[in-house]
Amino acid sequence: MRKILMSIFLLVFIGIADMMAVENPARDSAASTIELRPVSFTIADSWFSRDKAHHLLTSAFLASAGYYFFRETRGVSDLKAQRAGVSFSISLGLLKEIRDGMQACNDFSWKDLAADCAGTALGILLIKN
Repeated sequence: MRKILMSIFLLVFIGIADMMAVENPARDSAASTIELRPVSFTIADSWFSRDKAHHLLTSAFLASAGYYFFRETRGVSDLKAQRAGVSFSISLGLLKEIRDGMQACNDFSWKDLAADCAGTALGILLIKN
């Protein structure tokens, strides 16, 4: 079970690292070099959109899944499992926003990150009750 979970974690990490890289189309495809662009920020997006609901629900799931993993499979205390679930969820949400900010057609959204934080809190509250 431990090897399976570590393999899943490694695949997710590699996938996130791959998504953060932006290929330079001006270069030869055989060379396939990777170029990162500076992160761009926005606050112009709406507070009430389907995207915010996705951020909220995904973060709630990730927080509760992280809590469950550390509490049930690792046997850590309740408080440490909560902290691990919060860290897991917020870390992935922040990485996703950084990746969005590096894409040419997208921006880092503070509102998306706020929805991630609210979803994380919701996930922890749901598993506590």
